[in-house]
Amino acid sequence: MTTDPTQLPGLRMLDGPATARALPWALLMDEVAQVCREHHEGRLICPPRQVLPLRQDGVLLVMPCMSDTLTITKLVSVHPLNAALGLPTISGEVVALDSRTGQRLAVLDGPTLTARRTAAVTMLAVKHLARRVPRRVLVVGGGVQAHSHVQALQALHPQATIHVQGHQQVPAFVESLGVEPLPPESQSRHDWDLIICATTSRVPVLRPGVGEGALVVGVGAFREDMVELPPELVREAQVWVDDPVGAQAEAGDLMAAGLFQPQASLEDLVLGQQPLEDGRTRVFKSVGCARWDLAAARVAVHQR
Repeated sequence: MTTDPTQLPGLRMLDGPATARALPWALLMDEVAQVCREHHEGRLICPPRQVLPLRQDGVLLVMPCMSDTLTITKLVSVHPLNAALGLPTISGEVVALDSRTGQRLAVLDGPTLTARRTAAVTMLAVKHLARRVPRRVLVVGGGVQAHSHVQALQALHPQATIHVQGHQQVPAFVESLGVEPLPPESQSRHDWDLIICATTSRVPVLRPGVGEGALVVGVGAFREDMVELPPELVREAQVWVDDPVGAQAEAGDLMAAGLFQPQASLEDLVLGQQPLEDGRTRVFKSVGCARWDLAAARVAVHQR
């Protein structure tokens, strides 16, 4: 006789909206910073994620991470070509369990958790890297990641005017979030404080000269063949990454610029170990890692 997992004592099954409600932006950003400190102290076990190629340009990602009290595993598939079919590009779940007993505590919606923790990682980077409070922001992309970043900006930086550039979903995107649409040819007409690129493009999405002197964040390209940031911009910038190991293996934006060595990390920023250089463009490249999923699961498990 098998046990219905939804009936296990204390197990919470959270769909997309419930997962979003369980991950308030400020708490999530603070927990990402806490996880950075714990990782530096050697208190986490987070092996490199396993990547299995799937059909139709898809990949399956398996991402475990363990702390003293909480362990998570994320199983997520990413199919960029699904957008043309009207299907989600990301599907999956995050299972959170008690490290001491193995008891399942929660099953969270993978795409929602991924989108919100990625945006929280970006907001933490903005906190440490932005030269000034961002008021003029460009978000390139029209998918889930772009949507979550706009929501995070609206919650944590309500003073910012947000412009969105993208394709397909952008009209509905702009209307639902109350942001300003921007055609590609208008990129260079603004003096941006912050640019966030959230696409799976294989060619740069920023025009020459755009982003110089700003903080530029790349979150969409997560494979070596994806390049959304101009290589010349990256080469001239001071660069940070969310996860040096993952970035070295998967960050096409850095590889295209000839940066194959480990870069300074978000952890370095949180710990105050990396000096900031005035006058140079700052680039933050995010490829994702299970530590950020652990941070999100912690917040969700304690949001009763």
